[in-house]
Amino acid sequence: MRHEDLLAETDWSAVGHACGTAPGVPQTPDILAALLSQDVAAQVRALDDLYGLVHHQDTVYSATPPAVDFVVAVLGDPRTLTPVPADPRRGAKLVPLRAELLGWLTSVMEAAAEHDQWPPAGGPAEIAACRAARPRVYHAARLWCTSLDPEVVFAALGLVACLLDAPELGGHRHETAVWLRESALASPDRGVRVMAVLILASWGYDTTPVLQHDPDPVVRASAALSAANARMPTGTRAILQVLSAPADAAWCQQVFPHFGRLFPFRFLPAAIDRATLDELVAALTPLLADAPAGTYAGDWGARLRAKAFPDGFPPARPLDPAQRALLQLIADRCFGPAAPPVRVDTDPRRALRDLMPDGAPVDGGPACDPPF
Repeated sequence: MRHEDLLAETDWSAVGHACGTAPGVPQTPDILAALLSQDVAAQVRALDDLYGLVHHQDTVYSATPPAVDFVVAVLGDPRTLTPVPADPRRGAKLVPLRAELLGWLTSVMEAAAEHDQWPPAGGPAEIAACRAARPRVYHAARLWCTSLDPEVVFAALGLVACLLDAPELGGHRHETAVWLRESALASPDRGVRVMAVLILASWGYDTTPVLQHDPDPVVRASAALSAANARMPTGTRAILQVLSAPADAAWCQQVFPHFGRLFPFRFLPAAIDRATLDELVAALTPLLADAPAGTYAGDWGARLRAKAFPDGFPPARPLDPAQRALLQLIADRCFGPAAPPVRVDTDPRRALRDLMPDGAPVDGGPACDPPF
């Protein structure tokens, strides 16, 4: 249906969003109409409301399924080419509104898919309606995978990856994998190639040729994340190369649709699992000297501790040079005066605090002398 017809023919009084009919809060049809406003500020506010009201905190409301249909219908509208601020988790840049709308669809489709694991994401009827929309959302997403704008392709690939995890759409994986290998992996855009590699690896396809031949270290490192490449020294070197290159490490902190943040949740854990302690110290030294925002997330602290001290701490035997170097690095970079404070329970440095002689400050403070 045309988006105008969807707005006119939907009974909006029968559906609601996070704030219901609270005074002063825009209602869903007003939010959707504003997405196509001639006023850029109004479009940006509408995008915020799409997340904050129609899909608040990953919840599917009764207004969410008709909003999905509207967003699918307007993706081709020229007004969705308006540059808007990207999700802050992807860095400070402008992207087409079309890319952000594809990202919103990914968020809704993931909430509907994960409802059984992470309730309550919405009521049964709302979840069922979103799941029923998957085929038409997929065909829209697949169309935008061939956009000339890499930001749109990047977002569309995340939506495709999400949708093809659904059993009823799994039959499209083979044709999509062929296109990814023949077209997406040939893209000049790093983000598009990384997304293609992540999707192929998640479906069990061989990413070894990418690891061996792609000229970009981040793309090679992404290919190395595949379980099939876990024992390949070239894969470990590719991941360590990204860790030790501040610019590449910072680029990898962005959120990849459907796959999340690669750096703290994939690259760092993989490096810790595969590399020697000496190699890790060499790679972490430049990284932690000026850790990009988002580095202190995930469970890599516990992994690093277990790697360095598999029999517990303090070790029964004297520290070897690699252990000594690691403790010095942790003391200087993770808990030193220049390090950000350790405030949240999910900060991986909490697993490293008692490696210091008197623990380590939770809210920042002077550095501790290492226990050696």
